[in-house]
Amino acid sequence: MNAQKCGEFIAELRKKQNLTQKDLANKINVSDKAISRWETGKGFPDVDSLQALSNFFNITINELLAGEKAETKSIEELAEENIISAITETEKNKKAKKSTISLSVIIALILLIPLLKGSVESIAELFWKYTLIEDPWLFIFMLFISLCIFFAGLAVYKGHYKILHKYHYHNVTDLNGYCHEIGKELMFMSLPLLISTILELWISISIIAILSKLILSLGFIICFISIFKTQIKYNGGLF
Repeated sequence: MNAQKCGEFIAELRKKQNLTQKDLANKINVSDKAISRWETGKGFPDVDSLQALSNFFNITINELLAGEKAETKSIEELAEENIISAITETEKNKKAKKSTISLSVIIALILLIPLLKGSVESIAELFWKYTLIEDPWLFIFMLFISLCIFFAGLAVYKGHYKILHKYHYHNVTDLNGYCHEIGKELMFMSLPLLISTILELWISISIIAILSKLILSLGFIICFISIFKTQIKYNGGLF
């Protein structure tokens, strides 16, 4: 679907009927500037204009899109070529649009860097100002515990159920399903502890201290409920 070829074909058909661009424009109810754009390949007729041109020149839309009459090619061949051309053109437009968006984002980021730099530095200074580890050993211990829970969950998730007590799985028949769900829930259980431990660095900020406690308590409650439900589902009970 070549705009240049289509435009040349429109011009050829117009001249064969001894019409000016203005004459043709009046016949199909468009402006003479539209005709000029089409014939120079700078624009392309819309659906209504294609239909009007097709009716006026007594040709098919496929012929019009292909920029040639069907004496040399069958209608099916022209239709197939037009479809392939339309798909190719659409893909090119998509790629061009993506490139334009990516370039716009990059330019926007470059322009925003000087503005964001001051804000980022201010936030960093604020956090460093309020960062406090009251008990470094406790902080390290809590991080260690959260990592142990995560890796224990990962091991169970991968099928190493024997690291659990046998009473937890002695009635389980679907061990794969059980390991998958319990392991995933144990891994999730490590997150509230890990997040709460990290937030404790800014415990002097009241809102963060409250948020830390909420995340830890609510997170553990949700995880324990989920684990209990899985135990009952697969094991018939907690033990």
